[in-house]
Amino acid sequence: MRAGLSYHPRAVRVCHQCGSAARVDDRFCATCGASLVQEGSSGNSDPLIGRTIGSYVIQEIVGVGGMGRVYRAEQTSLGRTVGIKVIHPHLLGDEQTVARFYTEARAASRLNHPNSVSIIDFGRTDDGILYLAMEFLRGKDLAMVMQDEGPLPFKRICDILIGTLDALGEAHALDIVHRDLKPENVILRKMRAGEELVKVVDFGLATIVGGGATSITRPGLVCGTPDYMSPEQGRGEEVDGRGDLYAAGVVLFELLTDQLPFDDETPTKVVLRHINDPVPDPRETAPHRKIPDVLAEVTIKSLAKRRDDRYQTAADMASALKRARDSLSTSRAAIITCPHCGAQSPGNMRFCGACGKRLSQEIPTTAPGWTARARVSFYPTLASQRQFIGRRAQLDAVRGLRDEASDRLVRVAVEGEAGVGKTRFLDEIATRFAEAGDIVAGAHPQPFGVPIPYGAIREMVTGLMEIEADQLGRLARDSSFGNPLARAGIDELAEPRGIIGMERARVGAVAAGLAEAVRAARARTGANRAVLVVDDAYRCDDLSLQALDALAVLMSNESVLLISASTSGFRGLEGERIELQGLTLQEAGEFLREDDDETPVSADDVKATLPAPGRLLLPLYLEQIHALGASSMSDESLPPRLADAVAQRIERLEVRARRALQAIAAFGGVVELGELREVVDRQDIDGLDQLNNGGLVIITGTRVQIAHPFISELVEAFIPASARKELHARILDLKTKASAPLELRAEHAYRGGEVLPTLMTLERMGDVALGRGDAQAAVLAFRRALEIARREMLETGEAVLDTAIITFSRKLGWALARNGDLAGADGVVREVLDLTNRNDSNRARMHLVLGRVAVLRDRRRDAMRHFGQALEIVAGVDAEVESEVQVELGRLRRDAGDPGAANAYRRALELYGHLARPVQEALTTLELAEVLFASGDRDACVRRANEAEQRAKKAHAPALEARAVGLLGRVHELDGEVPDALRRYEQAAVRAAEAGDANEARRWLESRDLLQS
Repeated sequence: MRAGLSYHPRAVRVCHQCGSAARVDDRFCATCGASLVQEGSSGNSDPLIGRTIGSYVIQEIVGVGGMGRVYRAEQTSLGRTVGIKVIHPHLLGDEQTVARFYTEARAASRLNHPNSVSIIDFGRTDDGILYLAMEFLRGKDLAMVMQDEGPLPFKRICDILIGTLDALGEAHALDIVHRDLKPENVILRKMRAGEELVKVVDFGLATIVGGGATSITRPGLVCGTPDYMSPEQGRGEEVDGRGDLYAAGVVLFELLTDQLPFDDETPTKVVLRHINDPVPDPRETAPHRKIPDVLAEVTIKSLAKRRDDRYQTAADMASALKRARDSLSTSRAAIITCPHCGAQSPGNMRFCGACGKRLSQEIPTTAPGWTARARVSFYPTLASQRQFIGRRAQLDAVRGLRDEASDRLVRVAVEGEAGVGKTRFLDEIATRFAEAGDIVAGAHPQPFGVPIPYGAIREMVTGLMEIEADQLGRLARDSSFGNPLARAGIDELAEPRGIIGMERARVGAVAAGLAEAVRAARARTGANRAVLVVDDAYRCDDLSLQALDALAVLMSNESVLLISASTSGFRGLEGERIELQGLTLQEAGEFLREDDDETPVSADDVKATLPAPGRLLLPLYLEQIHALGASSMSDESLPPRLADAVAQRIERLEVRARRALQAIAAFGGVVELGELREVVDRQDIDGLDQLNNGGLVIITGTRVQIAHPFISELVEAFIPASARKELHARILDLKTKASAPLELRAEHAYRGGEVLPTLMTLERMGDVALGRGDAQAAVLAFRRALEIARREMLETGEAVLDTAIITFSRKLGWALARNGDLAGADGVVREVLDLTNRNDSNRARMHLVLGRVAVLRDRRRDAMRHFGQALEIVAGVDAEVESEVQVELGRLRRDAGDPGAANAYRRALELYGHLARPVQEALTTLELAEVLFASGDRDACVRRANEAEQRAKKAHAPALEARAVGLLGRVHELDGEVPDALRRYEQAAVRAAEAGDANEARRWLESRDLLQS
């Protein structure tokens, strides 16, 4: 099991100081001079075992090469095995080498070909370890195959070289030269269908040591392996792709003859022979092999001394080898063409190795592929075509809870791990309840779980009202739809902006809008009960979840069944839990029953390969192994884990299908066909047929969706790093032109955008989210921005990034505080406080945030100290920061009953007069009026309240206007002017409702009712 390992077949001892390979009889390392004999040590300990590097947990070492050690690791977030190559410390003597590592790693991670190892991540740990994360390759390198199996059949040799050249061809098209192609860097793996998968590893990494200049006159700088080095590479000339083709020719010669074309006592002499000696004829070197003339001619041409005399491209050499292979006498009778996808498989195979379908000579009368089963309107899910298996107890439990949802709202949380069948379960109960006469509405999270505000609620409302999203604005203006608060909620769905001036979410209004939509749908259809279904609720945006919490209170006495599927239940409120587990042995056998075979797979067959005794099996895992061709689970070659099973399916895809699948995953797992055409090559679109036939995607009209979110997430995570970045960059450009939601653009910018534009986009997302009261989305944006700024600072050392780190730390701190994480907020801000200059406005802003956090932690003295320190820095210097500090001082003193609060507010208003901040002026004037009311100065209070009302109107901040009107009502009430007070309270309640401020609307209605009573 190897992952990009440069294998040395003669090396049987490893230096524990630098990791270099050595001969068995060496006592000292030729690289670092350290002793190869360690007394009292078994040599098996490794300090990295068990350590987390990046997001990968190191599990065991699988090999050592000239560049580094290779480990098997697990990416815990996805449960998939990866390979981690850790570069030897002795190769990292200076920052130029580190910079060269990043350059080569970025280039190699652009490779996105089935025959190239995928580099999915790379980086540097805090203690200086450089690492590459790549797909974990199970198999043997070509050197081991040659040693273990002897001379290989000519056809197999051609297939191996063709796969190798296909990988080189893509690399050369991207201006990437391997420079160290040799059998140790070609990995072979037998597939279930009998074919052999070729993987080329270690692209470009040889230059990390040699710096790209190789010559026998420069001892100690070895870039490449002498046995496979082209003449120009040996002379230290610039190497292009034709140098790799020369190395491929050496490999071809060695495979044909079981000997190297040039061999000698020292590496220098070997290089000189490559430069000067004539090319040997493989037919003469190994006459007993009876090498066909066509293969010998390909070999001799590829080994030409002058690069212009060789094949000029990898495709040219591959075409020559294909012609040579086709000319060899082979039996075609043992080959079967799959009627579903057209792939060829050996005649003894029962299932296609490409698509997993049964091999049959009968052509289906209908187009193959998964078709969506009949499902409920308003709940568009993509359920498996397989029949619903088991779950009887869970179905009965939900049915009983549905019966309880009569004149009361009942919440149900369906829980279970990824792949256990939660979506399929929801689809089943939604269908059954709809058939029973319920109105059913469903929602899903946005792609990648992007926190587009109220995304799930918007999906429910448009489904219930049978309208498109662009019609929400018109519905919000329809006076026949509910009350002003409900219409304000619909307005928020159409254009999320929160409560202007209050920086609070309009969650209550959105819940009222959803409740009204439920009532309207029930009235239209005559349904007695509404069933609201939320798939993957844990990935939905926080505002949607808050709105569902509010809905549970708002409709507590109405017939509503609210069902979610997640890894954990509804937060905050009580709810019934229903846990889904894997299928039993008998159920798994029934699940694996083939479409054309009424006999299910036996429980004994299933039991034979249970990953652990007594463990239940995930339906998604069973689907994957069925697609891999499992007719009996007693096959030991089946992958034991879900992620690895998905990975094997992806490995079998053609290049065009693989790239199409990666593009869909980069969109978040679902995309319109027109958008997909904008970001992939035309021929890649043709790969959709293989994906659809294999059940990896479902095509409905113009919409293409990956069959399961876990598969989408896995595919996206394992696109090679630079190729993934380029895909997201193209999607970002497309989404920007289409004016997609800011949060979606920020997601693609984070995954693939340029650093500075991405920082700007994330900052804007965070600022907008805070403004509408979405603290969780703001935390995500600012945390990502801070992560990017720190990483870029580490790689480039640009001093300008210090300011970005300070800014994002401050904003993240306040967002964390707004989200309830006060300790985290305090820590984030204090961590960078010392990076600011003592008389800088940035330092004052830091103290301002620390003071606000102290207020929330009920530490008044700490808050006063921080506000005072901020004021010392900016008083008379920075009006914008000083005005914010004065407002905070006013609030702190107001809450303490300090009459000096009014002076702080007056100073803030004076500063706002020079800053043109209409909303802040209205709010500050209003709070000053409230302070004056509390102090008993009613005349001044009335003047300021009227002033606040007018300013709020001009600033288009109706919530502040409502609050000012309500304050005037309180003055009238104290003066005994009851009719005027009732009128003001009524006005305040209406304006608050129109603003979408449910709490304030309820407050003024309660004041009215209390006064009337």
